[in-house]
Amino acid sequence: MKTFHVVPNQSVAAGDRLFTLDDTTLRNRREVALRQLATARADALAAAQKAFADATSRAELAALEGRVAERRAELESIDQQLGRIDVVAPKAGVVVFGDTVDWEGRPVVTGERVALLADPQDAGVLVWLPVADAIALDEGVPLRLFLRVAPTRPLEAKIEQTSYQATLSP
Repeated sequence: MKTFHVVPNQSVAAGDRLFTLDDTTLRNRREVALRQLATARADALAAAQKAFADATSRAELAALEGRVAERRAELESIDQQLGRIDVVAPKAGVVVFGDTVDWEGRPVVTGERVALLADPQDAGVLVWLPVADAIALDEGVPLRLFLRVAPTRPLEAKIEQTSYQATLSP
C-alpha cells in the first residue's frame, strides 16, 4: 500500500480515488520486460536477415517471432496492472476502514479486504449475544437500538437473520 487518498468514514462519490498501491515492483518488472522485448526483437531481426541465406536461421525465425509476441504480451499485462494501481470507488458511499497507518507500506495480498464502501441509506446492525443471554428471536421482529453517541435518538430496525449455531465472535 502506497498512499490513502481518503480518511476513515469519509463520504466519497463514484470514481473518487480511495488509495494507491505501491507500483515499485511493477515498474521494475516493466523495465525488465521492455529490455527483454528489445532483445527478442533484435534476435528476430538478426534471424530474419540471415534467413535469406541460411536454412537454420529460417527455422529459428518462427520461434524468435513467437518470443517477441510473448514479450509483447507480458509487457501489455504489466501495463494493465499498472493501470489498476489506483483503486477508485465504484459507487458513492462511506469508506469504512481502520487507521491509514496500519496499511501504508504494508504489502497487500490479492483478495485481502482493505476497506468497505458502505451505503449510509442501507445500514445494518450485527449483534453478537453471549450464549448465556441467547433468546429466541424471529425474523421480522422490530427492535430499537440505542447508540452511545446518540442515546436519546434510538434507531428502529427489524431482524432479518438469526443463527442458531454458536460461533466465536470477532
